[in-house]
Amino acid sequence: MRLLFVTAALAAQALTAPAVQAAEPFKVYDKFSNPSIDPSRWFDTEKARFIKNGALHIMQRTWGNTASDFNFTTFNWASSFTNSQYITQIRARVTVDGVESSPCPANSLVGDARARIAGNFFNTGTASPGSMVNDVFAQLRLIRLSNSSDPAGTLRVQGLASVCSNVDCSASVTIDPVVDLGTVTVGTPTTLQLVWDQAARTFQFSRDGAPPGTVTYTYPTSNPPGVTNKQMGTRVNAPNCFSAPRVNGMIDARFDNVSVNQTALP
Repeated sequence: MRLLFVTAALAAQALTAPAVQAAEPFKVYDKFSNPSIDPSRWFDTEKARFIKNGALHIMQRTWGNTASDFNFTTFNWASSFTNSQYITQIRARVTVDGVESSPCPANSLVGDARARIAGNFFNTGTASPGSMVNDVFAQLRLIRLSNSSDPAGTLRVQGLASVCSNVDCSASVTIDPVVDLGTVTVGTPTTLQLVWDQAARTFQFSRDGAPPGTVTYTYPTSNPPGVTNKQMGTRVNAPNCFSAPRVNGMIDARFDNVSVNQTALP
């Protein structure tokens, strides 16, 4: 009798339980047939940093967001020196293997993609640790602007120094003038050299052994920066674009034959 009762109860449960939802069929999400990662399907964009054939390869692709036609989406991708606080000179051979920088028609800001040697060298006042406010940041870069009229595959070689205006130095004031060192084409190596002469209050920027261009300033130089960092790497400023198709910037570069001032060796 008890067995019959249990069996009847289970049968009643089966009748009243909700039906199990049938599994949906699988559909292909991404075959990765496009040449770049699809930002409509994946949050992460392309980034690579590795050693191959005696060179540091650094590559990134960054997409602007689609929430508005204002501002940039910015990403830095770099390798930093361990003894940054002692570095006053950096020299490296840089080869850009690929570059893209696209405009958004409704966004007035000019995007760019760049490969560079760079760093924070001193603070114009009293620094707050971890903050780049008033840090002096110098860079020697190979850059392609989104509105460039240069032939495809041509980058400008520029040296400049600037004073950071906010914590992460996403805003800054350039110390004039920007040093123009001509152009270089994709696939052509160029040797970049950045020298900070603290006593002379100058930054010297040169390429391929040519005489340097100089940026001179009058700030006191005795205070260390809030962020002690010297690096080789890439940066992309991709314009945000709401009213037109999403745009991106890409830079693929190799760094080799890297040298620093002797006292900065680890």
